[in-house]
Amino acid sequence: MADATHGTAPVLSFDSLESPGEEGFWLWRDQMSPVFDITLPKEEVGAFRGTLQTYHLGGVLLGRCASVTQTFHRTTQVITRSGIDHYLIQVQRRGGSRGTMGRRDVQVGPGDVCVLDLAQTVHTVDTNMDTLTLCLPREMLAPLVSAPDALHGMVLRGDTPLGALLSGHIQSLYRAADALSAREALILTKGSAAFVAGCLGPTVDALDLVRPQMQASRMAAIKRHIDARLGDPDFGAAQVAEAFGLSRPTLYRLFEPLGGVSAYILRRRLDRCLGELTAAHGGLRIAEIAHRWGFRSEAALSRAFRSAFGMTPRDARNNKQRPRSLAAGSADALKRWFHELAVF
Repeated sequence: MADATHGTAPVLSFDSLESPGEEGFWLWRDQMSPVFDITLPKEEVGAFRGTLQTYHLGGVLLGRCASVTQTFHRTTQVITRSGIDHYLIQVQRRGGSRGTMGRRDVQVGPGDVCVLDLAQTVHTVDTNMDTLTLCLPREMLAPLVSAPDALHGMVLRGDTPLGALLSGHIQSLYRAADALSAREALILTKGSAAFVAGCLGPTVDALDLVRPQMQASRMAAIKRHIDARLGDPDFGAAQVAEAFGLSRPTLYRLFEPLGGVSAYILRRRLDRCLGELTAAHGGLRIAEIAHRWGFRSEAALSRAFRSAFGMTPRDARNNKQRPRSLAAGSADALKRWFHELAVF
């Protein structure tokens, strides 16, 4: 995978044919790791084929992925490890996808558009796929729809007016990506968020997962409140319920699609710790980081960190778990791009 300037938009490109045999799959798996864990039957690893091209258009990412049949997992561990919770608006150009997104069973065919919320779990088998994916920061799309936490797994069929409009818009944007100036890209991508919201909005209110209690403004306020209190080791579900006048069952229902309120709080704490541990100029001791983000001891952080990431905080700080290969660097670049979107 390479990081280059292609026309006027920075682009990351990967082609498994550039690496012989099984190495192509393992490089593919590594560079996809910021978003998904990938699995493939062992006997098919040697024949793996996959290409990926991702444009950074200022406010959004736009990419094309073409590959053989494989399984995509976004577990709570991956969500914690990645620290990204953007929306993916995916156009299925060829092949299909079948599985579960959160609590919803999904089946996506050629021409369909599917919405993935990266704050929630995904388990799908994607067959001989060719997809276009528009990645939008949560803060760009969520304020424009009535129930942002209920978008996960929504499918707009390609033979419906809204599905055709949204698919056509993303494909047109991809065709123009090479030629867009930075200013044009920023203007168009901000307009794209409004266009996406316009296509999704008429469908959101009919979703079976939308509950009366799940109002976007309340969830956004609760999440902001959680982020502001992460350093308090006594802060948890009880304090959230009290602050917002919610019963425990109501609070638990609100956070059920996100794995539960306690798991969400732990995930946010671990993400903050991971960010400090891997910062280029981080100077705090691990014990100081633990106390700063609500862990009562370094040992408590280490247990939770190992469970979430499969490594110790010290391993993360020393970067022992990620070899400095070309693909590893590219995976880091892709993750950095996801985080950069939040500033626009």
